Amino acid sequence: MITFFHLSLLTSFLLFFLPKKYQYPFAFLLQSMLVLSTSAWAIQAWNEPNPVQVALGIATWSGEIILQIDKLSAFFILLINFICFMGIVYAAGYLQPYIAKKRATTISLHLFSFIWLNAAMIMVTALNDGIAFLLAWELMSLTSFILVIFEAEKEETLKTGINYLLQMHFGFAMIMFGFLLVKDATGEMSFSALASYFAAHNNVVVFLAFFIGFGIKAGFIPLHTWLPRAHPAAPSHVSGVMSGVMIKMGIYGILRVTSYLKDDFMVCGAIVLVVAILSGILGVVLAIMQHDLKRLLAYHSIENIGIIGIGIGLSILGYATGDSVLASLAMAGALLHCVNHALFKSLLFFSTGNVYYAAHSVNMDRLGGLAGPLRLTSLAFLIGALAISGIPPFNGFVSEFLIYNGIVHDFVSAGFSMFLAGLAGFVSLALIGGLCLYCFTKAFGMTFLGTHRSAQPYELRSTHWTMLAALAPIVLAIVLIGIFPEWLMYPLQESLATFHWLGGTALTQTAPAAAMTNVSLINIIFLSVMIAIGLLKWIQQKKVVVTTGPTWGCGYTAGDYRHQYTPTSYADSLAQLAEPFVIFKKDYKVIGEEEIFPAKRTFHTESGDRIERSAIMKIIGFLVKYLPLIGRAQTGYIHHYLIYPMLFLALIALLTFLQVI
Repeated sequence: MITFFHLSLLTSFLLFFLPKKYQYPFAFLLQSMLVLSTSAWAIQAWNEPNPVQVALGIATWSGEIILQIDKLSAFFILLINFICFMGIVYAAGYLQPYIAKKRATTISLHLFSFIWLNAAMIMVTALNDGIAFLLAWELMSLTSFILVIFEAEKEETLKTGINYLLQMHFGFAMIMFGFLLVKDATGEMSFSALASYFAAHNNVVVFLAFFIGFGIKAGFIPLHTWLPRAHPAAPSHVSGVMSGVMIKMGIYGILRVTSYLKDDFMVCGAIVLVVAILSGILGVVLAIMQHDLKRLLAYHSIENIGIIGIGIGLSILGYATGDSVLASLAMAGALLHCVNHALFKSLLFFSTGNVYYAAHSVNMDRLGGLAGPLRLTSLAFLIGALAISGIPPFNGFVSEFLIYNGIVHDFVSAGFSMFLAGLAGFVSLALIGGLCLYCFTKAFGMTFLGTHRSAQPYELRSTHWTMLAALAPIVLAIVLIGIFPEWLMYPLQESLATFHWLGGTALTQTAPAAAMTNVSLINIIFLSVMIAIGLLKWIQQKKVVVTTGPTWGCGYTAGDYRHQYTPTSYADSLAQLAEPFVIFKKDYKVIGEEEIFPAKRTFHTESGDRIERSAIMKIIGFLVKYLPLIGRAQTGYIHHYLIYPMLFLALIALLTFLQVI
């Protein structure tokens, strides 16, 4: 049966034959059809006891490809569709300068890939068959690669795209390895086969294979090195979608595999928790060191993936130790943080796109004083910054509160090992929250406050109205979830039902609902107090004449744009503490005592990821050094090329013989 889902994808090829001026309106129509049709399936799945099945009409050697949408799939599909729809709305304005200077084929390919990325992510969340899932996963990687290299004329962007694609294929190989282990043991290559595999075999090996494969997409440290490069290189509407929902496909995969676990909960939970804590803390520390605003936000994606991982790890450990309240609350917090991070991170990337669109730069060394000319953008960025820092009454506070609540619920009665795990999670979340607030005072202050940090004055371009319109629904969702989080209790509980090991009793407990009600009450009281203080201030200041002037220079009146904080000076104290993990270089010649009249100097700083430099880049360097040796096989002689397939067939025959033996 042909649905709007099929129709939107089949007709998307017409984009390559349309003139430039019709490409975006047609793509917007197709995206709307895709979002509406698949969202209807997700809503239907929540209202039915069994998963909704949709036949795609495509046959493989393992059978017809069928979308199987259960409660967990529906949760992610609605999240994907909302962020992708806001992304296509935002793209209307952001792409305008590019439409004038790029070829029609480039624009059509970009819009085509955006639609298919949305579809690929939906298929990833709804496919049970292993082969079909791997095909959808590969499609997601290829379409996102095309979106990342939109400005492929820049050599650095093209290198970033290739690096991203290579790492995605390593993750693909690990996921396929996990499926092949299941296939070898059960005869079936699917997610549902994991239940029988985990029931009869050690759970750790296959779980670890899937965790590495999905963890690369999610951006867990040390599997993160593609992320801080790809997000800044991509256009802002793509960065918002990639950070908001695409990296969540890695989280979805981990959740899906976790839902079938039968044994080894302590080991699996400990693996997730340790990696998540490392990712959360190092992610925010590396973010603080950045000068590029988009790169800063990219590292914050790693930090928030760490928070989600802390919730997942504590939930698994909670079940392993019989603490059903921790298990349900921590998993509910992790799922809710997937939603919250998608909202405030897409808002922050879109707002940063507005800054780039207006000021032609996202280098905080050159920005400053944008709160006046970009009032709505600065307000949206501020709300996103407060939300990501876990400040009430915004949504980021709610999901972290759920995890905190689960940790402290049975803190006193917990065993020693679980006490240490809970303490590690609690301290890590508190440290991440404090560092996150520190980071976003820097990001907001350097970008929107103070004065311009460059000798060249701004030539600001007016922000397109669609780029502001895309921010409004996200801001509204952030505020509503912060004040009325209990509205999400039903979809969260329905999604938690996917995890068989949580059990029905955990879902009927009042702890998650009570926690939601408590945080709602806290946020309403907090907001009421803030409004009351604001009204009192307004009444008191109503008759005061307000004057404006230059930013206060601490009593120093002879200063210029250089006499204010820079991104480097703001983070200098932390840079010294973070030296074991961050490479921080200063290019500056110190003034000697003998220099009575010092010569003109320049000051430049550069930060790097020590994990990437010491581990990942060494592997890449090894490959770059020795892969050219393989090129010697390209001799140019046809009889050599005929020998290669014969050798390959001989190898297959040998392996088959050994398997039979």
